[in-house]
Amino acid sequence: MEHVKALVGTSVRAFLAATGGPLGLFVDPSLRQSIAKAKAARVADLAAGPTGDVQEQTIRDLFAQSENSYEVVRMYGAIGGWPALDDELPEEYLDYVAANTARVLDQRDYTVHRFARRYLSLLDYGSCPTLGDCVQQVLRWPAVFQPPEINNVLSQKAELLKRITSATLRGRPAMESAAFVGVPAVAAATAASHRAAELVRLLHEAEYTTTICAALRALDYHPLYTVLTVMVDPSPGVTDLRRTACRDTFVRLAPEFAAAKLCVDQVGSNDAKTTVNRFMAARKAAIDTFPASLPAPTAIQAIGMALGNALGAVATTLAQLQIAIVNLPDALAGSITIPSLLGSDEDDKARALISELHSQNLLAHTPAGIKGTLVNSLLNGFTDDDDEIAVLKVLKTSQGYDQAEMYQLAASATWESLYSSFDGEEEGELESTLNGPV
Repeated sequence: MEHVKALVGTSVRAFLAATGGPLGLFVDPSLRQSIAKAKAARVADLAAGPTGDVQEQTIRDLFAQSENSYEVVRMYGAIGGWPALDDELPEEYLDYVAANTARVLDQRDYTVHRFARRYLSLLDYGSCPTLGDCVQQVLRWPAVFQPPEINNVLSQKAELLKRITSATLRGRPAMESAAFVGVPAVAAATAASHRAAELVRLLHEAEYTTTICAALRALDYHPLYTVLTVMVDPSPGVTDLRRTACRDTFVRLAPEFAAAKLCVDQVGSNDAKTTVNRFMAARKAAIDTFPASLPAPTAIQAIGMALGNALGAVATTLAQLQIAIVNLPDALAGSITIPSLLGSDEDDKARALISELHSQNLLAHTPAGIKGTLVNSLLNGFTDDDDEIAVLKVLKTSQGYDQAEMYQLAASATWESLYSSFDGEEEGELESTLNGPV
């Protein structure tokens, strides 16, 4: 136990280096728990007495440098939650705590990371193996052991795709990279002896989820047409499984598309609304006329008609449709930025947009960057109860959908800005919401 106490201030990686343990092996769970308990006890001891600069910095560093969600959750409990952290630490220190809380929750909850912990040796979440690596590893196992693990992967499809969606909309680069599939993984899945078609479709859906959500995060619609046309692409390399996965992804992400559209509808310029509405019409046409086999001139024509330009109206081949897309008036418009759309009365527009997104159950599906911009607009200047309630809606909705996002948003807004803008009942509700991860 004395050796454990001596390593309380270290990361798992530093601990392994100090003990000579190989980085590719996991620590004994009982030893990991002992280290976490010792860190929690140290936080409690530091907070129990007078907290000067050294004690405050030590508490901050224990939270901010932890690489383990179990440790962080225990430390929150040991110190008494977020309100106690606020009492003990300078406000700017809590931003480090919130940011790392989001990071370790992502490490714990991200389905790709869970697969990697099961199928691969993984400690470095900043440069981690990918979904494709995990699938290839499973398919290297003896054939008799593969079916249960393939079943395990497929049973978590909904959660996997939800987590990839959330990570991409939140702009988490390492997590986006971990969702990478790659040609070798698809080839290996195609040759699998058990549920091959379902596995291939899952991999394609993961790919399209990342691509689509990255574009929606930026409100940049032009790249989405490249994905959309996969549904009618007769190229030899585009299989029916790939086309179907593309369609299913566009269908599954309906809430994300609706949330982005509502943002532009509420605060966008006429040009921005035209851009979004044109794409949404093309998306509907592609889904409604999805062809069982190719070539599909009727489906291409339906998509072309939805574009609303002369070239699209006469398109019957993929090449003609692609030319029509290139010649759209908004083809080079780039992304639509929410800050430029909110204008001078940004707090009123932000509050109204949050209310509308919340009422239509779309707030959880809105890109984190947009939510962050809306929150900052409300915190800029004087805040009344309505502003505080709107911010709480954003944080609580994020907490219910993916609690890591809530701490990410809190760190982005900064605790100083949040705390100084809240008072009364809403202040207590804010601290209660951030009280501690589960």
